[in-house]
Amino acid sequence: MKKKVAIIGGGIGGLTLAKELVSRDISVDVYEKGKNLGGLLAGFPLGKSQLELAYHHIFKSDSEVLSLIKELGLEKKMLWIESSIGIHDGKRIQPFMGAMDLLRFKGLDIVSKIRLGLVALWLGFDNKWEKYEKVSAAEWMEKYCGKKGYEVIWRPLLQGKFNKEYKKVSMAWLWARIHTRSSSKEKNGKEYLGYIKGGFENLVAKMEKDLRKKGVKFFLGKEVEIKEIEKKYDRVIYTGALSEVDYLGALGIVFESEESLSPYYWHNINDLESPFLAFIQQTNLIDKKEYRNKHVYYMGSYLSQDDKRFEMKEGELYNLYFDYLKKLFPSFERRKVSFKKIFKFKTAQHLVKMGYKVPKSKMSEKVYRMNFAQIYPEDRGINFAVREGRKMAKTIRDSFES
Repeated sequence: MKKKVAIIGGGIGGLTLAKELVSRDISVDVYEKGKNLGGLLAGFPLGKSQLELAYHHIFKSDSEVLSLIKELGLEKKMLWIESSIGIHDGKRIQPFMGAMDLLRFKGLDIVSKIRLGLVALWLGFDNKWEKYEKVSAAEWMEKYCGKKGYEVIWRPLLQGKFNKEYKKVSMAWLWARIHTRSSSKEKNGKEYLGYIKGGFENLVAKMEKDLRKKGVKFFLGKEVEIKEIEKKYDRVIYTGALSEVDYLGALGIVFESEESLSPYYWHNINDLESPFLAFIQQTNLIDKKEYRNKHVYYMGSYLSQDDKRFEMKEGELYNLYFDYLKKLFPSFERRKVSFKKIFKFKTAQHLVKMGYKVPKSKMSEKVYRMNFAQIYPEDRGINFAVREGRKMAKTIRDSFES
């Protein structure tokens, strides 16, 4: 008799888990409290494409998701575009894509530039992350980058993302971000970002279609408790937020405009007065013809759970974010914004503090957990969600055989 498994959560990790289990003749039901599958990869129609609720791209080093894309027959839809990054330091936006940009960067002395460059090289090559677990990213970066480099580049990024908790964040977390990014670059130092033509919704839709053909049942708009369904299944895997983990929320504003505001795709906003940490001009990655021939942007913030912006009215939020955008780009004209939408996520990023303990997966004979807070020292992302889905599938299969 077939084993029956329930997966609570239909994000990319849960879908990968379902794919791996059903391929081994295990019956799978997926419960998703939202109306759509895919989690943060889910999209909405915009022109010829689907646009993700939150900005996404992949790297050439993302072997797990690239192998999944190939398995699904979507590799011909992959687009690879050279990355472009700018940093706004409160005064100006400057390119920040390599050694020459660092050397030309205004607001830093030559010693700070050399130290920042050497630290980036060191963290890219150093594979021994364990020594970074019990030291804070803020302390380590200030020590090795120097006070000026830390204050101009790293403190605004850490504080902008983690707010009042930024001094508690483990250097192991930051090591993983820098190390992973370093390994994605070509030998010439350039970085190419991957995107699926038409949006990552294509990946989600193809997985759903294939899984339905193989007998997987989906219960959308269905929020369930483990206790409600546990008796019906041989195993239950919960993929939602974990009670013992501290999470940051996120708020994103997507908008469409006739204007092109910047030559860069990705902007780090190193100004603590800014309501958003990241500004993304999507149409510097994907041609605007895919989006009604207009430019598409994201403004993204990470927020504490009690941040007042979660309770603010839409009009107040738009005023707050667009007013700052006008300071950032004086040419910006709000009247040219033809579409705008706000997305809020209460558990978007886990806090990896010094001495972080990875939450356990197995809760009982029947119940397991799989959440991005268990990805360590790497951070959450599409590639690691796919990897964790495959790992959990092996764990479940092994549990049936033991």
